Amino acid sequence: MDEEVKKTQKFYCNRAMFYAISAAFILIIFGEKAIGKGVVLGALFSVFNFVIMGLLLERQITGANKRFRAGSMALLSIFLRFAILAIPLVISLKTESINFFGTAAGIFMIQFTILFNNLVVKRLSNIRKA
Repeated sequence: MDEEVKKTQKFYCNRAMFYAISAAFILIIFGEKAIGKGVVLGALFSVFNFVIMGLLLERQITGANKRFRAGSMALLSIFLRFAILAIPLVISLKTESINFFGTAAGIFMIQFTILFNNLVVKRLSNIRKA
């Protein structure tokens, strides 16, 4: 895998887990233990999905010598990743101690982290430099 992809994955995965654990800690303090568990569970699978996406992206690009093969690889990748993201949702539906909506929010933790980093953190660092 490309070093730049690994570096990006490590950066966002570490931040996403930090934000998820921080949010869970705050939720547990306010008595919402089930939501906190759901956020962490969803974030774990979000990170796993992000890593899988990076691995499959390289294969899609290098192995895409034929149009049909590239399309079928992309479709297989989507189905695999949807199946991975369905696991924590099913777990949260079957377990009363894990909140479904907290899990759904946790699944988007990588996306939230990317948005937060690009919209808030980078702008604040640019303001401080000026």
